[in-house]
Amino acid sequence: MNHHPTRRTALGALAASGLAGLAPAAWAQASSFPNKPIKIIMPWAAGGGGDVLVRAMLPALSQRLGQAVVVENRPGAIGTIGSLAAARSPADGYTLVYGAADSHSIAPHILKQSPYDSKKDFVAVAPIGFTPLALVVHASHPAKTFAEFLQMAKAAKEPMTFGSWGLGSSGQITMEALKQVAGIDLLHVPYNGTAPLMQAQLANQINSAIVPIPVAAGHAQSGAVRMLVITARERLPGYTNIPIMKELGIAIDMGPWLGFLAPAGTPPDIVAKLNAAFDAAMAEPQVKETMTKMSMVADRMNPQAYQSFYNSEFDRWGQYIRTANVKLDQ
Repeated sequence: MNHHPTRRTALGALAASGLAGLAPAAWAQASSFPNKPIKIIMPWAAGGGGDVLVRAMLPALSQRLGQAVVVENRPGAIGTIGSLAAARSPADGYTLVYGAADSHSIAPHILKQSPYDSKKDFVAVAPIGFTPLALVVHASHPAKTFAEFLQMAKAAKEPMTFGSWGLGSSGQITMEALKQVAGIDLLHVPYNGTAPLMQAQLANQINSAIVPIPVAAGHAQSGAVRMLVITARERLPGYTNIPIMKELGIAIDMGPWLGFLAPAGTPPDIVAKLNAAFDAAMAEPQVKETMTKMSMVADRMNPQAYQSFYNSEFDRWGQYIRTANVKLDQ
């Protein structure tokens, strides 16, 4: 008649391992994970930077996990359509979503009715890193440095303009943060994507543009535009002549984050297995080369550290958005 204490002991061990509340069937599932293909929902269009990077990771992920890993593109609505599909999937580790600041730290704050709660409906699995952004001006712009740009913005009788790749984009919110931190006024001009944004900047229709570095790199090398400053923690390889914002007293040290999430309730040891697999994939030469070409900065964290970071990023972007009163669906 000692099976009850034994069962209690087993449940105590489960609790100690962070798997309290899992039924025996779930425990068996966790220990045998994965035993079927894994799907990563990409809530952006095929061929974009995130899509290319994740597909570069697939061979290493499949090898590490011993199962096929596939990408399913479900774009639309600032990444919320695909993200919602992931949130509604079983919390068993077989459906993940490529998350980004735009879809998980920004969209829930600016949409009138967010389709999900970023903190409650997802668990952080593994980070990729972040995409540094560059503030660029036309070659004819009188500001030769970021300091001169700030001085001009403060002295201007009418606000200078900045373009972003969309209303509510991480580019816009980064500039809203700059306005708040630097005490300047700039007028936002949204475009539908980075291509029309750069066309407008090249035509000198806007005073400045905020873009991911690869979007501006070729035009900067040709001399058509000038990069004034980059949002990064330190100067970037290949762009060591371009200052970062914090060197000039602006406390914005990174661009929008990128990473992988799972539905809330996914067992912790499955999350740990996935985190280790993504960690191995990130170390592959092909993946490193892809990230370098895209000027992405890698950032490795265990699931607990990434969860804390994910939650803090939701709060950080939210504060900028509320102060700037950025809203969609009005």
